[in-house]
Amino acid sequence: MKQILLCFIITIGLLSCNKKSKKDISKYDGPAEIAAMEFKKTRNPLTNKVPREKLVQALEYADNIRNIFNRITAAGSWTERGSNSDTVGVSNGNTRANSGITSGRIRAILVDANDVTGNTVWVGGVSGGLWKTTDITTSPAIWVPQNDFFSNMSISSMCQNPAAPATMYFATGESFFNIDAVGGDGIWKSTNSGATWTQLASTTGTSFDYCSKILCDASGNVYVSTRTGIYRSTDGGTTWTTITPSGLPTSRFSDMELSSTGRLHISAGVFSTCAYRYTDAPATVAAGTWTSPTSGYPTSSLRIELACSANTLYALPSDNNYQVPTLYKSTDGGANWAATAGNPTAGWAGGQAWYALGADVNPADVNQVIVGGLEAYKTTDGGTTWTRISRWVGTTGQYVHADIHHIKFYGTNRLLFGCDGGIHYSSDGGTTIRDRNVGLRIKQFYSCDFDPVLTNYFLAGAQDNGCHRFRAAGLAGSTEVIGGDGGFMHIDKNEPAYQFGTYVYNAYRRSSNSGANWSTCTFYRGSPGTYNLNYFDFGSFINPLDYDNTNNIMYGGADANEFFRWTTPQTTAAGTYYSATNFATANAAIVPLTGLAGTSVSAITVSPFTANRVYFGSDNRKVLYLDGANTARTDGTTAAGVDITGVSFPAGATVSCINTGTNDNNLMVCFSNYGVSNVWVSTNGGTSWTTIDGNLPDMPVRWCMFYPGDNTKAIIATEAGIWITELINGTSTSWYVSSTFPLVRTDMIKYRSGDGMLVAATHGRGLWTQSANTVLPLNELKLSAFWNNLSTKIQWNYVAASLNTSFEIQASYDGLNFSKIGTAVYNGTGNYSFDYTPAQHKVFYRIRAIESNLISRYSNIVKLDRNLHQFELWAPNPNPVSNSIMAQYNTNTTGLARFDILDVKGQLVLSKNQTIAVKGNHYFQTNVEKLAKGQYVLVMYLNNYKAVQKFIKN
Repeated sequence: MKQILLCFIITIGLLSCNKKSKKDISKYDGPAEIAAMEFKKTRNPLTNKVPREKLVQALEYADNIRNIFNRITAAGSWTERGSNSDTVGVSNGNTRANSGITSGRIRAILVDANDVTGNTVWVGGVSGGLWKTTDITTSPAIWVPQNDFFSNMSISSMCQNPAAPATMYFATGESFFNIDAVGGDGIWKSTNSGATWTQLASTTGTSFDYCSKILCDASGNVYVSTRTGIYRSTDGGTTWTTITPSGLPTSRFSDMELSSTGRLHISAGVFSTCAYRYTDAPATVAAGTWTSPTSGYPTSSLRIELACSANTLYALPSDNNYQVPTLYKSTDGGANWAATAGNPTAGWAGGQAWYALGADVNPADVNQVIVGGLEAYKTTDGGTTWTRISRWVGTTGQYVHADIHHIKFYGTNRLLFGCDGGIHYSSDGGTTIRDRNVGLRIKQFYSCDFDPVLTNYFLAGAQDNGCHRFRAAGLAGSTEVIGGDGGFMHIDKNEPAYQFGTYVYNAYRRSSNSGANWSTCTFYRGSPGTYNLNYFDFGSFINPLDYDNTNNIMYGGADANEFFRWTTPQTTAAGTYYSATNFATANAAIVPLTGLAGTSVSAITVSPFTANRVYFGSDNRKVLYLDGANTARTDGTTAAGVDITGVSFPAGATVSCINTGTNDNNLMVCFSNYGVSNVWVSTNGGTSWTTIDGNLPDMPVRWCMFYPGDNTKAIIATEAGIWITELINGTSTSWYVSSTFPLVRTDMIKYRSGDGMLVAATHGRGLWTQSANTVLPLNELKLSAFWNNLSTKIQWNYVAASLNTSFEIQASYDGLNFSKIGTAVYNGTGNYSFDYTPAQHKVFYRIRAIESNLISRYSNIVKLDRNLHQFELWAPNPNPVSNSIMAQYNTNTTGLARFDILDVKGQLVLSKNQTIAVKGNHYFQTNVEKLAKGQYVLVMYLNNYKAVQKFIKN
C-alpha cells in the first residue's frame, strides 16, 4: 500500500513514514507530498539534483527576448483572469468567517521602514513573486506586482537596512521541505527601495539554496540562516563569512532572531537534533565564541521556532507527531528556559509543525505573544493562559487560512499573518482580523479546463487553495467549489453539465448540474469500510488524468505498471467509496499495463482520432499507447501497451505531457526535468522521434501542443512562461517567449476550437487566456539576439512593403539612448543577421526599418547581459564539430575545471580536467574523433558551478 510521507529523506536516510488519512473536510495541506513530486519531476536525472541556477539563467534569457513581438493588438495580448478574489461554493465544506478571501502561500512579510506610517507592506510569495501595497489598512489593499521575474522564486524572508532603508534584501528557498526539495535562488538586493533587484553573485552557490531567515542589524550587517549554516556579510552581500557555532549537532538552521538589545539568537535543527546559541557581538562573533543556554532549553529532533522582544524569548519545539504540546520561555535573554505555565489547545499546530509554524512577541508588551500553526492563539499574561484568535474553517470568529508561516507584530498593536492562503491584517492585536488578499493574484494552479459553449466559464485546480470556477469576463473573482488541494479538472465537452475535479490521488469530485453542486467519489486499495470518503492510497499526489468525452470514461494514474479507469463517472453513486477488492468491471478498475517497465504513469492523453486509444507517459521516459483501453480489465487480463518510447528519450526523466496534432501520426512529448532535451515530435506515430529544443534554455517544459490545425508550429508551457515556434525544425527550431505572458511556471494549456481560445494555468500567477489566432508573432519587425562567444549575433525578419526598404541596426548601453552601429538593405527574403562586438557586457539592441515613403518602424528592444558570476562557457566553434572540439570560456575565478561530454542518453563518454591559473578568457580543446555521429552535451564544472552547451559531432 502506498504511503504518504510526512517525514523526509535526509542525509542519514528515512526518518520515519506515516500513512495519513484526511478529515471529511478536505484540509489545505500537502507540502511534503508536493515537494517529493516536484523533485522527481524537475531533477536532472544525471546528477539527481535540481539545478536552481538554471532557472535564473532561463529567466534572464526569456527576459531578453520576451518583447519578440513588434506590435501586439488587444486581441493578441494574454488576458489575466486571476482570480482577483474568491468566494466559497455551496458544496465546499471549508467555509470562512467574515467572507474571507484567499490568495496563495506567503512566508515573507516586510513592513517598509521608508514609510513612517507603517502602511507600506511587501510580501513574497512562495511562487507568484514580490508584491507591494502602500496602504495595508484599506480593504481592499491595492497590490502591485514588482517584477514577474521573481514569480518562480521561493521568497522565504525579507529584511531592510535600518541605517539605510533604501537597501533591502530577500532570501529564497523553503527550508522546511525534504532535503531533496526544490531550493531557492540565493539572495537578492535592492538599493533603491525595491524599484530594481539584483541577485548577489556571492550567493549563487549551493550554500544559499535554502534560506530560512535574513536579518539586518542596526549597522547594516546582514545575517542569513540556511540549511548549511549561519552567514554574515559586513559589505552589503559582496562577501560572506561563515559564523556557524562550533560543536553543534547539525548545520541546518530553522530560525534566527535579532533582539532590540543587539543579541542574535539562532535555532539549529531541521529534521535533525535541535540546539540553540546566542551572541551579543554578532558583527564580530566567530564559530567558537557563541554562548550556550545554561538550563531548560527544550529538546526536539525536528524544528524549534523562536520569538523574542528585548530579553524575553519564546521557543516552540515540534515533537515527533509534528505538534507543539509545550511552549518554553526565557526572561534573561536566552540563558535559562522553563515551560510556560499554560499552552494553547492540543493540536493547535495541526500536525504540521515541521512546516507551518509562526510566532511573535508584541514589542510594546512582552507578555503578549501570538503563535500560529493550523490556527493562531494569543496570550496576554506571558504564557499562563491562551485564547484562540483565528479559525481556518467555520462561520464564526476571525478567519485566517490554515498553515500559518509568519506572524508580525509592529507599531501600536498592529499584526500581520502570512499563511498558505495569503496575508491577514489586524489593527487591534488580533481581536479583529481581516484578510488583505483581494488583488493579490498568486494562486498556484496545476490545471485548467473550459466550457465548450460558455465563453468565460473555466475550472482550475490550485495547490492548497481548492478547485475554482470562473464565470466572468476579464480579471475577476472565482468560486472555490471544492476545498483542499485542487488537482486536474475536466468538463465534458459533449455534456458540459458534467464537470469533474480532483482532490489528490484518486479522490474525485463531480458536478452533474453545470458546476452548481459537487459530490465525492473516492477510490482506494484498502478493505471496504475501513476508511472514510477522503482516504486515498494509490496514484500520484496530483494525479494525471484525461477524460474521454465520447465514451464518458475517466483515465487516471495508479501505481507502478498500471493505470486507473473510471468507466461510469457520470452515474457512480455520489458519496460512495470503492476499494480495489470491490471494483466492478462496469464501474472502475485498476488495470495492469505492460510496457511501463516498473514506472508510474505521469501523463495521459485520450486520442481524439482513434476510438478508445489512450496515450500514457511515465516518470522514467516511457511513452506508449493502448487501444481498447475502455475494456481492459483486471480479472487476469493484462493490457498490452504499444511502446513508442524514443530511443533517445532521456533516462530517468518524467513525461509531463503527450499531445496529438491533426492525426495520430503527429505526436509531441515533453519532459519536465532539467538537463535533458525537453521537447520531441514524431511524424510517424512514434516510430521515430526528433528533439526540437533548438534555442530553448535548460528548463522544465510542463505542457506541449501543436498550433491548432498546424503540425509545423507549437506552443509550450515552461518554467518561464509560454513559448512558441513558427516552424518546427529539429535542433534548429527557434522558440520565442510570449511577450504579454508573465515569466512564471506554467503547468497546462488548453485550446477551445469553438472560438479559438487558449487558457493557461500558471503556478503562481493564476489563470490567463488568449485567442489562439493571435498567439503567434505577427508578420512585423521582430528581433532576437544572443551572445556568440565574445560577440553578439543580431537576427530579425521583416516582410517590407517596398524593395527600397533599408535598416539601421542600433545599440544602447542604458536602454534609452540608441546609436547606429550598422545598416542593411532589403534582401527580398525577409531574414537578416548582423554580428557585433559590444564594448560592455550589457547591451540593448533594436532595429529601425525605413520604408521608401520614409516612414520608420521600430522593432522590439532586446537586452543582453553577460555579467559573469563565476564563469561562462560558449558553444563550441565550429559547430558541428569534426575530429576536434574547441570551446571558449571566461572566468572570474581560478581552480581545477572538469569538462564532461555526455551523449543524448546522459551517459559520460569523455572527461578531461584543466587547471585555470589566471582569470579571463580560456579555451578547452580535445580530440573527439572516436565519438559517433550525433548530438552531445559539453558540461563544464568549476568551484561547484556548472555550465552546459550542446554540440553535434559530424
